[in-house]
Amino acid sequence: MTATVAFTSAGVRWQAAPELIDRGVLCFDGLRPSHEFTIVKQGPQCTVYRVALSGLDVHVKHYHPADARSRARSMVRQSKARAEAARLRETAARGVPTLEVLAVGEATPDSGARGSCLVTRTLAGARSLTAFLEEEFPLFDPARRARVRQALAAALGRLLARMHDAGVVHADLHPGNLLLRLDSDDQPELHLIDLYAVRFSPPLDWPRSRDNLVVLNRWFILRATRSDRLRCWRAYREARALPCGSRLYSEEAVRELEGDTLLSNLDFWRSRDRRCLGGNRWFRRVGSAAVRGYAAADVDPGVLAPMLADADEPFRRSGVVVLKDSPSSTVIEFDMRVGAALRRVIYKRFAMTRWTDPLAALFRSPPAMRSYIMGHGLRLRGLPTPRPLAVWHRTRFGLLREGYLLTEKVHDASDVVDHAASLGRLPSEARRVALGSLIGQTARLVATLHARRLSHRDLKAANLLVNAVPCRVGVRGAVETTASGRSVEQQIWFIDLVGVRRQVVVSPLRRARNLARLYASFHGRGLLTRTDLLRFLRIYLGWGLRGWSDWKSWWTAIAQAFCAKVRRNRRNRRPLR
Repeated sequence: MTATVAFTSAGVRWQAAPELIDRGVLCFDGLRPSHEFTIVKQGPQCTVYRVALSGLDVHVKHYHPADARSRARSMVRQSKARAEAARLRETAARGVPTLEVLAVGEATPDSGARGSCLVTRTLAGARSLTAFLEEEFPLFDPARRARVRQALAAALGRLLARMHDAGVVHADLHPGNLLLRLDSDDQPELHLIDLYAVRFSPPLDWPRSRDNLVVLNRWFILRATRSDRLRCWRAYREARALPCGSRLYSEEAVRELEGDTLLSNLDFWRSRDRRCLGGNRWFRRVGSAAVRGYAAADVDPGVLAPMLADADEPFRRSGVVVLKDSPSSTVIEFDMRVGAALRRVIYKRFAMTRWTDPLAALFRSPPAMRSYIMGHGLRLRGLPTPRPLAVWHRTRFGLLREGYLLTEKVHDASDVVDHAASLGRLPSEARRVALGSLIGQTARLVATLHARRLSHRDLKAANLLVNAVPCRVGVRGAVETTASGRSVEQQIWFIDLVGVRRQVVVSPLRRARNLARLYASFHGRGLLTRTDLLRFLRIYLGWGLRGWSDWKSWWTAIAQAFCAKVRRNRRNRRPLR
């Protein structure tokens, strides 16, 4: 444990390591260090700085009460910096790798300063696990990526076992609170950070261990493959020191963990689905005398101002590309500044098709609003869709009329039918491999949509786009390497989300209707054989993972739903597409 010196300076009580004194790290100037610093993280409750001086590299975490409630709490409890410092020292004493505490500073009651500060030594060469997986990992070559991914899964399992055997429970356990350092042989070393939410107890039994594992698995179940999660689980189970009769060692334990993770995620998603409708740090309300609606917080109000003043103004701009113009909707694309970057965006106007539409909007969300809410809902659930940027409606007598939706565009994308047709130019063997990958990805994506309790009644090929994106943690699609050395994979995106609905359970009948609608968009084009359809159904049903599903019953149900779709379109004199 680092020896500390207690002193008071500029209204702040410090307990600091001697090496920090007279280095400028412990000075406050408007609640910020007075020398050069780098902001690593900034939020309403705390700001984290990195201070790199000659022979000294530290992180300074400044807790600042953001509202009356947090200020009142700081008057009756010990400061957050002191509490986290105590937890860091206790965690290290229990043998779990974490950061070294160098100083704790607390503002005195009679000083003008507020809050508290925690100073820790920077872990050389370390970065957050989230940043590594999302930014650095995709740049690795395939062989190194596989090697690091497998080693990382095992190392994470061992760290979790070490934590639980030591009685360390992190209530906010996610990859952002883990630091990763790779040695010269690509062997990972993980450290636990951000320990204000840590609690201590005797070694955890299986129920408490499972509950804590669920918190971390909520992130990985959306981004890592089953194989990597199983590798982590096996390393965890082998490293635990529980009695042999514990349920941890039963065959059902891992299935129980995955099932509880899904239920936990479903509760979390439902609680966040309407976060996009309101004032918070991610979204804000927008409006004018003509319209009212919502927008993402990073969209400049000045950029939206002309559209809010006149919602149809973008349709009159020169240079816009018209993608669709029908009685029900008009869609254009153009460039717009989002944050600090110029992006291609899609702007869609939903027309009023019936005089009853404004009255119906009193009882259910209109199409533009449903698309906006479910766009953020799909992204929250880890399903690929373009980010909705804003939505608004014209109003009259307080009733919602025409709706307008602004979203980012998927670059260099084509719909699934056009992409499948383009594969005909490839040699027969290459076409077979590419089409098999497309079928597999589509089947897994639709299965994931249904597993996450969503249905899409307009699930057609035109509403599924395909392009290439940087590869993720676990790669299932076809992987290529660009000239820049970055690995990319084939990605399928959901668009036009008016028909997406949240379900308590997606019934087999609803699933069959969704699949029949998707098949209808391929019917008569000569792109898929019956073998391709069976391959899709086999992957969708998870043959080999969930037993030998009754595929014949599913085949019959989908065929019946398809025939009903054909009869309905003929009756309404609408072409099948």
